[in-house]
Amino acid sequence: MKNLNILVLSLLTFCACGQSQNTQANPKIEYPKGDFRNPLGITNFLSGNFGELRNNHFHSGIDIKTNQKEGYNLYAVGDGFISRINVSPRGYGNAIYIDHPNGYTSVYAHMQKFSKEIEEFTRAHQYKNESFAVEIYPKKDELKVKAGDIIGLSGNSGGSAGPHLHFEIRDTKTEEPINPFLFGFDVPDTSAPMINGLYIYPINGNVNGKTSRQVVASGASVSASGKVGLGIKTYDKHNGADNMNGIYQINVFVDNNPYYTYTNDRLNFSTTRAINCLVDYEDRLKNNSWVYQLYRKEGDPLHQMYSNVVNNGIIDLEEGRTYDIKIEVRDYAGNKKEVKYKITGKTPPAEKPISSDAIIFQWDQENHFKREGIELMLPKGIIYEDLEFKYKLADNGKHWVHDWNIPVHSYYTIAIEPKDVPTAQLDKAILVREYQQRGAWKKEFITAEYKNGKIVGEARDFGVFSVAIDNTKPTITPVNIKENSTFTGAKATIRFTISDSQSGIEGFAAYIDGKWTLTTYDQKSKSLTIDLNREGITNGKHQLELKVWDEKNNTATYTANFTKN
Repeated sequence: MKNLNILVLSLLTFCACGQSQNTQANPKIEYPKGDFRNPLGITNFLSGNFGELRNNHFHSGIDIKTNQKEGYNLYAVGDGFISRINVSPRGYGNAIYIDHPNGYTSVYAHMQKFSKEIEEFTRAHQYKNESFAVEIYPKKDELKVKAGDIIGLSGNSGGSAGPHLHFEIRDTKTEEPINPFLFGFDVPDTSAPMINGLYIYPINGNVNGKTSRQVVASGASVSASGKVGLGIKTYDKHNGADNMNGIYQINVFVDNNPYYTYTNDRLNFSTTRAINCLVDYEDRLKNNSWVYQLYRKEGDPLHQMYSNVVNNGIIDLEEGRTYDIKIEVRDYAGNKKEVKYKITGKTPPAEKPISSDAIIFQWDQENHFKREGIELMLPKGIIYEDLEFKYKLADNGKHWVHDWNIPVHSYYTIAIEPKDVPTAQLDKAILVREYQQRGAWKKEFITAEYKNGKIVGEARDFGVFSVAIDNTKPTITPVNIKENSTFTGAKATIRFTISDSQSGIEGFAAYIDGKWTLTTYDQKSKSLTIDLNREGITNGKHQLELKVWDEKNNTATYTANFTKN
């Protein structure tokens, strides 16, 4: 591959409806190569690539390593104007979006800080709104940039797990991220992808006499009946980095004929959660394992990631016929690895009749469920295939809503009648979802409100649901301040950690001498800081008041007098 010093990224559109007919190859789009420069002044090595499998989403950009350090200059990759500035304690953290005249937008996330002009522009909005978290959309003529302008420093803000630059290039009109390699950005890659596991899924039948997922070895011969799907665990590596990255393309051939192709060219944020439809979701929850399922469910919305798909990738086995299977895995550099094995069709099993009292939820319809004490409404298209819905009310009053190992694409409404909750406490009621992950029970707290005799909230997973009361205030822990503390010098910074045990922190506000003061919050470390010099706090005695509240408006307050020298 040619090592060009350019960098860009954009996004793929996904259709939100199911498809059962054969899918033809997607038309190739020609992207401009050479329009963009490198956003960093160092050699690029990637800790994550485009389309990589992540928790509930595809990775929408490339993660460029910064030698485990913050503070590298970040450069505008091309001429344009800053169209969006985002400051958040989570997600992308400090992020800048630049619209370019060629129709693409570059994105720079997890920044440590912005350049002086951008920082002053942002701080003015933070003080105007009295909020640390802001989302700003400057006008075209407000913050223009040229290729190579320094827009800030690399960092580790937001949901970042370590110092790096998350970089994207999107289609400006659709906001869809696109694989930056398509724009000419390149990193050295001379090794073939790795294949760490091969699997066969009996969809309606069995594999080697078993009705559960079976492991298959390269070169093996397998007996199976009915309908089966294939699966693979695979990763890629780039030169100069030991971490395992995502795969660019997977091709399946049956008897040397194309049967299924998966390609990482573009994404769409509205369907990115459908990663849970692509992978073996139950295996991921139980074992933290990532297996691509090489067949499509009826409600799979990731249409533009697929091509050459026959029968949704499902093989309908004929008795006595042997099928030659070949799976080929490719990276963007053209390196590939392939495996082959055989499947021989056996007598198909008799289909099991569906019980007359079974409750069937259909993926392409709105689904409703009502029992004493609970009501559910699932919008059309939020499950990926029809399912036989299961429900039980446990002896402890908790509601077991289907199976948490079955993925849900987006939010559905759940309403539970509160039992033994005093009327005065109904405004503090929340929903609790319990589930198992890797053998351990976990809890998720869901914001809810009291409506028509029920506690109503929005969930996007199945699980065990109950009602709880959140009367607990957030916790404020001072790190370096107490009554009459003194702060001196260039690093006069007040620090706290803040947390909440139930509904979660909704907001915070700091006041020095009664005046709102900008406070920086990092959710992953729970750290909250006030830079006294940056905020223009004069020398002398001052009074600090910090308020932190959760989603049920339980508020904690900390006050102290301090001196700045």
